[in-house]
Amino acid sequence: MKELFSIGDAADFVGITRRIILNYEAHGLVFPDVKEDPSGNRYYTIDTLTKIRTIRSLQNLGLSLDEIHGYFDNSNDLLSMVRRLESLRDELNANIKALYERINQGFESMEIITIPPQTVYCRKTESDSIVEKTNLLRAVALEALQNYGPAHTGQIYFTEAPITDAKDMSFFAVVPAGSKGEHILNLPAQKAVCLYHHGAYEELPSVHDTPLSYAREQKLTPVGIFRHCYLEGPPQHKDKSKFITQVLLPLACSK
Repeated sequence: MKELFSIGDAADFVGITRRIILNYEAHGLVFPDVKEDPSGNRYYTIDTLTKIRTIRSLQNLGLSLDEIHGYFDNSNDLLSMVRRLESLRDELNANIKALYERINQGFESMEIITIPPQTVYCRKTESDSIVEKTNLLRAVALEALQNYGPAHTGQIYFTEAPITDAKDMSFFAVVPAGSKGEHILNLPAQKAVCLYHHGAYEELPSVHDTPLSYAREQKLTPVGIFRHCYLEGPPQHKDKSKFITQVLLPLACSK
């Protein structure tokens, strides 16, 4: 028995509970290498412990136990799984960046990023009041959710307006890829100058000169709009100084 480990040892090795291992067994993912009797003690080899740790790692990445089962028996589309993990990675990176922005450290104030392709629900209207803009964005978010369901990646809500006319607003809510409808747009990937603003929405126009100046210095050509992605706002904070908005200046493709 020296080369075998009890279920308690296995749980300690991976940092999980005995119940989780039993759940893995119920899903056919692992089996005891030795079982003394139908209701007796279970023992596992180091190979099985390693497999249990792999299962836990994949589960922590967001894969279901059924997906993990398919991974081990090669019945899943591995390319689809890779793309899902890449999407999870991108979302994790975005959340990490948002947290760094929350504590106001760790990233330069200005950078060039690639906005990923997105499927969005879009409504356009003129608006000048911050309160009205906020209410319109809420309405668009609700319409998108009711008609198309939730999207789980990317910046969920944002607005766009021409550099020269901030009243001519477009309101966007990200929807699941493949959505179809009158107000659905498929936005391509696009380079943009990016900065993060900490403070009230009323202050946003005052920060626009910064990315515009940066674009001129770097000899970059804006497409003529600003995009505001709302990371943290009224749903999270009553204090407007704690709002975080990603300000993007989309750029024309270089030839």
